[in-house]
Amino acid sequence: MATIKNNKMLSGTIGPLVFREVYNKQVAQGKRKNIKQTKATKKSASEFGVCSRWAKNLRIGLTPLLVGQTDSTMHQRFTTTVYNAIRTNTSIPLGERNPFNTAMDSLLGFEFNTHSPFKGYFKPTFSTERTTTNEVVITLPDFDPSTAMGFPMGCCNAKLLVFAYATDFKETTIPLVFHNMLSITQNNVLPAQELLHTTPIPEGYFVLAAVKLLYYNPNLLTERNYLNTKEFSPVMVVMAEAT
Repeated sequence: MATIKNNKMLSGTIGPLVFREVYNKQVAQGKRKNIKQTKATKKSASEFGVCSRWAKNLRIGLTPLLVGQTDSTMHQRFTTTVYNAIRTNTSIPLGERNPFNTAMDSLLGFEFNTHSPFKGYFKPTFSTERTTTNEVVITLPDFDPSTAMGFPMGCCNAKLLVFAYATDFKETTIPLVFHNMLSITQNNVLPAQELLHTTPIPEGYFVLAAVKLLYYNPNLLTERNYLNTKEFSPVMVVMAEAT
């Protein structure tokens, strides 16, 4: 049975069709049929479920960077990217693959906000490395913001926030968090420099590092007025690697 909602959209079933609302649009789908799953499909479904939990853990860890954004596809896109990265590991049986035995390089460059891609506003390339003692080091080459960055009209100032989250995905362990900020003025060339240097991270942790641009105008009373909005908030992954 289907009913008409206040917005005049159908909700429910009529015969073989199911009506629902998706992003303010009417969608009609055929009813799902019971399909007998094989052992392989059950393992695949189980692996996707585990990947979803890993992705959720990482997203929650990056909350200080992602809070206030509005990209309705972010959760699904990130989970899919994590799952696709796991699937590239064909040397380990299905169900045994995880971020610790799989190269997660496909997470690099992931844009958390498709409304304002980080790569569209920042051209310099980040260098990341993990030392022999598992310290994460993120550096930048020298660059001229006037040509290597995009600024909103009337704005000449920005801060580059670097954030690293390290977790072993266990509920009983406290994750590690590191961050730093770089001040940028449009007409001032910046020398090559180290953006972040963490303390040693224990073995068996997965490190996800991301960068965010915060644009602002100076204010005499409040020091600065940030111009970022829910849609204008460039954030991108620059490191995804296990210790």
